[in-house]
Amino acid sequence: MHKLTTKRQVTIPQSICQKLGLKPGDFIQVFERDGVAHLVKMTSDDLSGTIKLPDDSDLHLTPEGTKKAIKDKAARKFRGES
Repeated sequence: MHKLTTKRQVTIPQSICQKLGLKPGDFIQVFERDGVAHLVKMTSDDLSGTIKLPDDSDLHLTPEGTKKAIKDKAARKFRGES
């Protein structure tokens, strides 16, 4: 069992890092589905390509909009969508 810190951080067990090939500096995405948290290693291939812009946006995304677009792309990848 692992304890969540006040900064909402948790240590990922070494065995899980090895199975997922996680190394310091890697990007990960955390999803919640049906009350279960899923940890997904992101690769440059996962984040490359076109990011779908929100319908109401212009071409100048804010940092928050960019982060949301990347998270949405990662979520689509996780669900097996293109």
